[in-house]
Amino acid sequence: MSLATLRRLWISAILVLVVAIVAASLSPHAVVPNESFSDKTAHFLAYLSLALLGSGIATPAGLWRTMLRCFLLGVALEVAQALLTEHRVADFADLAANVAGIGTAWLIAGQGRAGWGLRAAEWLSERRPS
Repeated sequence: MSLATLRRLWISAILVLVVAIVAASLSPHAVVPNESFSDKTAHFLAYLSLALLGSGIATPAGLWRTMLRCFLLGVALEVAQALLTEHRVADFADLAANVAGIGTAWLIAGQGRAGWGLRAAEWLSERRPS
């Protein structure tokens, strides 16, 4: 698989996760039952996953842009909940949980691990039998 193809597939996976986060954030019903774990935990895990997935194709120098995009998605969804829905409310604590997830991902990826997905694919392709 070429690097360009892998990058397109990776971006597609990121977009699928973004769509899932948007749908869950604007859905009239809770996507995760409160008995499973808290809403804040769901926010933390969603944005941790998104930021880690994004860091898989980010360059170390461009990692901050990936994290900024994740943050801006969270801000936009909180604003959308306040302005566009009657069943959801903007919550600063949700945004704080998002930031905690993004920050955790940044701490992980910022340790020289940005671009991990591309490096893993390269490593796997080198080991594939000819």
